[in-house]
Amino acid sequence: MSHSYILVFLLSGLISLVVTPLIILLARKFGVMDRPSERKVHQRLIPSWGGLAIYVAFSGSIALIFLFNDAFRLLLRSHHFLVQKYLLGILLGATIITILGLIDDKKGLKATIKLLGQVIAGVVLLWYGIRIVGINNPFGKTYLEFSLYLSFIITIIWTVTFINSVNLIDGLDGLAAGVVVIASITFFVITLFQIDKQSNVTIINRLELVAIMALALVGSTSGFLLYNFHPAKIFMGDTGSMFLGFILGAITIMGTLKTVAAIALLVPIMVIGLPLLDTFLTILRRLKKRRPLLQADREHLHHRLLDYGWGQKRTVLLMYGISGILGLGAILLTIL
Repeated sequence: MSHSYILVFLLSGLISLVVTPLIILLARKFGVMDRPSERKVHQRLIPSWGGLAIYVAFSGSIALIFLFNDAFRLLLRSHHFLVQKYLLGILLGATIITILGLIDDKKGLKATIKLLGQVIAGVVLLWYGIRIVGINNPFGKTYLEFSLYLSFIITIIWTVTFINSVNLIDGLDGLAAGVVVIASITFFVITLFQIDKQSNVTIINRLELVAIMALALVGSTSGFLLYNFHPAKIFMGDTGSMFLGFILGAITIMGTLKTVAAIALLVPIMVIGLPLLDTFLTILRRLKKRRPLLQADREHLHHRLLDYGWGQKRTVLLMYGISGILGLGAILLTIL
């Protein structure tokens, strides 16, 4: 599968590099511009809809390797097309999330409508058999299996949490994109270690799909990041942040399905630890101040660093460093 890994990374990165400038023009044509406000950091109109470029690069690269890579086609056809079923479920859910984001970036949607759309995308994962069925003790060999209904609820909560965690940290140029790149690289490495430990072909094939999607996410987001890093030429918008959160949530679920050597849920939580921490602190802050949980504010971790006098680049690079350390910890936890 090494050729498939290299191919999907190169294709996704190239497509993203080519498509993002076109999306900039498209966003300007349709007036999808992120306007400055008291809550936001930027001081000028910046095209949004950048997430569409990431979506096109991600799904396009996977479609191309399906057409031209024999190993990937064999992977999807394995085990009565079970792996293909997983992929279709993730792509369908991602498409729903992307359409939701495009509408939100253009017209603005109520938070409750967006939440409903996110839940629907999570239900799509469940429909295609992608769910958290239990949890491993990361420091032992015990395994707790959830009941069917509890599994459904936890999977929905997991998906919605990942979506909104990435959305909440998308407040500085290149922040969300860079953190997702680091998280995706980390999860790719972790998945390779899991594959190496496995002898069950069914599990190996599923994990190979996870690895391919993680690399497709690295390539598509990295290509976009070149246009999104400070000073940004384009923002990903809710289209991008929700798409990235959904894919990360989906592939981490794929990596935690019940297996002999399943990745403990603690590992993916560490992989995307920074956004999850910011989300947790945001919820506590809004509950303490009796504000609506879905009401936006300017009190996130990155905003506080800016208020302390840190510039955008310095703040973003610090966040990258923290994400990298958490990712390394997750890798070590997997190895040990």
